[in-house]
Formats: sequence, structure tokens, C-alpha cells
Amino acid sequence: MFKGLGVNHIGMGVNDLSRMKEFYGRTLAFNQPMAVFEDTWNPMSEMFRGSTHKLDGIMFSQEAGGVVVELIRMAVPLPKAIRNGTRYGDIGVNKMTIAVSDIDAFIEGYKDKVRFCSEPKATTIPGLGSYRFVYARDPEGNLIEFISGAEGGGIFGGCQWIGVSVTNLERSRAFYRDHCGFDTVVVETHENFSGLVDEVAEAKNARVRSCILSNSHGGGKLELYELVEPRGRSIPFNARWGDFGCLEVCLTIDDVFHTAKELAAAGIEFLSHPTCMDAAEGEAWFLYAKDPDGIPVEMISITPH
Repeated sequence: MFKGLGVNHIGMGVNDLSRMKEFYGRTLAFNQPMAVFEDTWNPMSEMFRGSTHKLDGIMFSQEAGGVVVELIRMAVPLPKAIRNGTRYGDIGVNKMTIAVSDIDAFIEGYKDKVRFCSEPKATTIPGLGSYRFVYARDPEGNLIEFISGAEGGGIFGGCQWIGVSVTNLERSRAFYRDHCGFDTVVVETHENFSGLVDEVAEAKNARVRSCILSNSHGGGKLELYELVEPRGRSIPFNARWGDFGCLEVCLTIDDVFHTAKELAAAGIEFLSHPTCMDAAEGEAWFLYAKDPDGIPVEMISITPH
């Protein structure tokens, strides 16, 4: 079996690349550049509805490490909003979770820089213990969860995990365990966020089931959650890669070809075949597949120069 290595990055389509780079790069201290794309003719023709596609973008992380953020501004074809207004629980890649040293101090120090959209809350999570969090939106409305728990002397402790909202938690948990290498349970399935996400779900007494998975070889973690009541809205039918909003979760794997063979044998639907593009570290081989809800999952392996 191929070896999964956890979450590599979250991919986001943006409308104003300069503004989003400023917010993530300066305000949230994603100041460790991983890659820059300028007038790039993207090789992922299978992911597009047209053959012409050009983009700009950046990949960067916080100094503490964690999941990388990728911002993409499609130039050709012109992008549009995936949906008008993102709610907690909309099906697909739905949020990122960033650790900070102290929730209350962070809110006070960043209230003029970050658009908070919930009051700070506290609960107890199995496997994590006491859990304090607050929600915010980036300049284009994407959800960010900030949690207490950053270690060291800095404000930020890295992007800890990516949240994917699904329609059937057990089915999706089995998919990411069996086909994506998430072999370790960090947080068992629980409902302790129920009633605490009403502001961002835009609902009263929202009921949610959630779990957090990781990979025993390292890498970023994955939170899967199911908004039971009210049900999360489906992926818009006409959404296209590069439109504004969260596009994908990208996983690191050791061998894209073995992965493709195993996924095909399991009947997993592909969105693209293995494709190569140059990266700073070497050749980057990647493919796209669909999870049980049709959410794009990128899998990438790097062959050093």
C-alpha cells in the first residue's frame, strides 16, 4: 500500500490576490514562502472546462509550520464566487484551524485586523481536553477557526488542521482512513460542538458531529464533520476549480503511481490522471480524486532533483 503523509495544504481560489496575500502573509504571519506562481499556464487541463487556463498564486506557511495555505488567482478563464456567503457546514473544504497562544489576548490585539464572527467559546473535546475557540472570516469570507494551544513564545502556532464538511461522517471517515492514509484517530466522533457553532452555521441549536484524524507518519491533520441539523448545503453544481473560495485539500503521498493503481482498483473516481510539474524541491507528481461527496482531493508526491 502507498504511504500517506497527512495534509499538505489547503487550496483557495481568491478574487483579490494582493489583499489576501497581505492578510495571510502579514496579519496572520504566513511568512514562510513555499512556492510562487506568476502567469503560470497550469498543467491541470483535466480539472478545467476549457483548455486555456492561466493563474497567479502563492503557497506559504507560518514559522511554526503546520498546514500550508495556497492562494490561487485565476486569470484565464475569469473566476466567480463558488457561492454567495460561506456557512459552517457547507459541504466541501469548509475551514482551517490555526493555533494561537491565547484566545482572549488574540481577540483584543487583532480586533481591528481580523473580522471575528463569533464569540469565544469553550468546551471539552475527547482526546484534546479543554478546548477554547473563536471564528473569523478572511477578507473574502472564508472561515478560520482560532484555537488556544500554540506552543513557544510566538502568537501563532501554525495551521493545525483542515476542516471538511461531509454528508455522512462514518462513510467519509472510512474513505480517508482506507484510501488516504489517515490511520490515527486524534479525536473520536463526538457532538460537543453542537449548540456552539450557531453564529457561523447561521442556525439555532445547530447539531454537529465531528472527528479529527491524522497520519502516523506525520503531516497536517484532517477534521471531518457532519452538520446534522440543519443539513449542510451541497456543493454548487457549476463550481469550477479556481473560483473564489476553498477549492481542495491536498495530501502528501509517497508514490502517485501506486496511489493511482490502488484507488482505481477500489473504484475511486478520478478528476485527473497523474501529472508532473516542476517544483522548487524537484518534480511534483499529483492527481485528483473524488471523496464520497464529490469533494476534490489532491494527492501529491515530490521526487527530488
